[in-house]
Amino acid sequence: MEVSVTREYTWEMGHALMNHRGKCFRPHGHNYRLEVEVSGPLDKTSDMVIDFSDLDLMVKPAVDDLDHQFLVNTKDSRFANKPGYIRWDGEPTAESIALHLYSSLAEQTALTVERVTLYETDKASATVRRS
Repeated sequence: MEVSVTREYTWEMGHALMNHRGKCFRPHGHNYRLEVEVSGPLDKTSDMVIDFSDLDLMVKPAVDDLDHQFLVNTKDSRFANKPGYIRWDGEPTAESIALHLYSSLAEQTALTVERVTLYETDKASATVRRS
């Protein structure tokens, strides 16, 4: 029998979307919330899919790399000569960040990554699900 577990992470980060026609074109920030759901068989000794602290060891480095950073499209000329920004291949949207985090986690674990949901606000999120 497979069981899934979900863990939540939070951080603050800014971005600007160079191809957006609305307010998100301007530099701004969010309080991000990430939900990570993984599944697998229960370990016969611990009765766990994974210890939450072991999941943290896989997820937290990626979250820590983003915390209090500012993401910009590598092609966005507004930030071309400004140090201190993380250059993002494409637009740093909730969708692309969620996909990046999903891929990073999937490479590190034999467990099944069921979904990664990234909330930019309390009411707006992007989800990447296992296909």
